[in-house]
Amino acid sequence: MKLVLRAALAVSTSAIALSGYLGGAQAGGFINGSQSSVFNGTSYAGFSAPGSSSAATMFMNPATMTGFKNFTLDSNYTFGAPDTRMTGTTNAGLLGRSGTSGDVGMDYFVPATYIIYPMNDRLFLGLSVNTTYGNTTKPSNCGAGGWIGCFGAATSKLRITTVTPSVAYKINEMWSVGAGIQVQYASARQYLYLPPAGAATAGITKADGWGVGFTAGLTFTPTKTTQIGLGWRSGIDQNIEGTTVFGAATATNSKGTLNLPNRVNLSLRQTLTQKFDLLASVEWQNWGRIGHAALKNPANAALAVLPFGYSDGWMFALGGEYKVNDKLTLRAGTAYEISPIKDSVRRLSLPDSDRFWASAGLTYDVSERFAINASYAYVHMKKAPITQALGGGLVFTGEVKNHVHLVSLGLTSKWGAPPKKEDAIVKKF
Repeated sequence: MKLVLRAALAVSTSAIALSGYLGGAQAGGFINGSQSSVFNGTSYAGFSAPGSSSAATMFMNPATMTGFKNFTLDSNYTFGAPDTRMTGTTNAGLLGRSGTSGDVGMDYFVPATYIIYPMNDRLFLGLSVNTTYGNTTKPSNCGAGGWIGCFGAATSKLRITTVTPSVAYKINEMWSVGAGIQVQYASARQYLYLPPAGAATAGITKADGWGVGFTAGLTFTPTKTTQIGLGWRSGIDQNIEGTTVFGAATATNSKGTLNLPNRVNLSLRQTLTQKFDLLASVEWQNWGRIGHAALKNPANAALAVLPFGYSDGWMFALGGEYKVNDKLTLRAGTAYEISPIKDSVRRLSLPDSDRFWASAGLTYDVSERFAINASYAYVHMKKAPITQALGGGLVFTGEVKNHVHLVSLGLTSKWGAPPKKEDAIVKKF
């Protein structure tokens, strides 16, 4: 009985991780990288640079809004099919349970919407609505005789929705600046089974919270063929409150904080010919600030702390766009991401690793006002080891294999005439 309680307490500690493993969060850590049908086709190369036909550039850099001369609505819909499988055992064997998780990645759907309204030829207003973090994993075999890893992670779900009103100002033909406010709502759920029988559960049954952050950026166009963008999305301390369980005990006032990362993206759009643009990006993700996530969990009268121990993440992307004719544009790209999760801190609830992107897409201009965007990306993650203590002296040792297919469709529509040029403050007669 003492062994069971010790194991249950340790497992409950891991259960309160507010992140969860999020099979659809296809960027470093648990960032949701599916924010644009157009940039999904370039592996997000050129994401914060001006010059794109997609308003999704405002996600990483609000200053890019100054490149849109009409009222623009950009709708994006991404469908993800992840395949995440873990295998392994414990130092005490399988204890009558399976060593294979099966596919724990849940298929998912992510919408993203962008609106840009030019007030005049210098001042621009914008609004974006995005799912910026998260998705869901759920093993199908956690019952009697099921996967032994269910003692470390059974169901994990995190969804963070962010609404970002923004403003941009065009200083001159070379420089533009922009800024915005991120208003963020988080919903989390994560629980697992208590050993040895796996009949009871421990973890978060329901939790949510709000957070506020900022975004800012600038664009620099030194020549007609070179466009550079620098964008920043601030870290947010997401405060979560909800209900936790520990076997038969339930608590409704559990509280915790999840420190989400800063992101800085530097991008280039270089026109090489009248038909071809080269795109490139480098992004830094400040995952080191996540520290230790803590949840006051009165259900077991303990302050549960999960030492994430993440390093900062990086993404390097290269792509291109080729304008076949006035109606059709083709694009492709590749990227490599260095995950913030190293072998020493990889867990069953978040088995992330370095990844490689390969993608392609197109835009077809139906008319001057409507364009259809479509893209496909394949994301392959390196096979990686997992070693995690389950409590009571049990230690899981195994490995994870991940990949995901991303199919994205979108519509860009433009309305109204371009704004009139702003009158000069001083007139000469």
